[in-house]
Amino acid sequence: MKERATSRRRWRIGDLADATGLTVRTLHHYEHIRLLAPAARTEGRQRLYDENDVRRLYRIRALRDLGLSLADIGRMLDDDRATLANVLRAHRARVEAELDRLERLRTLLDHACEHADRGVEPDDVLATIEAMSRVVRRGDALRKKGNASKEEEARWRELGDKLRACMKAGEAPSAPRPRAVARTALARIVEFAGGDRATLDALAHLRQFAPPKNLAGWNPALMRYLNQALASLHKEEHEPC
Repeated sequence: MKERATSRRRWRIGDLADATGLTVRTLHHYEHIRLLAPAARTEGRQRLYDENDVRRLYRIRALRDLGLSLADIGRMLDDDRATLANVLRAHRARVEAELDRLERLRTLLDHACEHADRGVEPDDVLATIEAMSRVVRRGDALRKKGNASKEEEARWRELGDKLRACMKAGEAPSAPRPRAVARTALARIVEFAGGDRATLDALAHLRQFAPPKNLAGWNPALMRYLNQALASLHKEEHEPC
């Protein structure tokens, strides 16, 4: 720790706990992890804190209110190179990652609540949650590898526009143009799943039972149209020549 400035006033640990709203046990813990040590001790070994300790403790509390860990706080207070800005940026990145995770969880819960409100059987609700969880995990894995991008979303949006044009033109899903778009969509679906059958099944389940309301421009009606076009492709592949 940095050298202490001379200070006349001293606080005993109970007085400091009362003044800061912390517990004596918390202050003991801070001392144990070398985050806050008393300036001195009485002849009876009772802790005495000075004004520098009080200022440091209030900094600790302010940083804890921001959600920083005690380890991060200790490094920042004791290492001049660990600037406040750098520590806060790193913490913000962790918070943003957590917010992304919570947003995905909220989406799962929204779909689960919607299914439950419609009186869907519990097993079907759980199957939908399982399918969504698998797809989310696959998407997270691709993002970590750098394989998910705004360009990919733009390609899906463009593909959806083409299929929507077919639907608005009144073309049957089994018509040549919708089938061509569906064939391209299928290739991208397989690519997203990495060929994993469980992920492909999860995607198929979601297209049928929990299609997104607005995902890169795709809505439930467009997903149903795609499903019908995909079914047409599947039927063609299994028809005898």
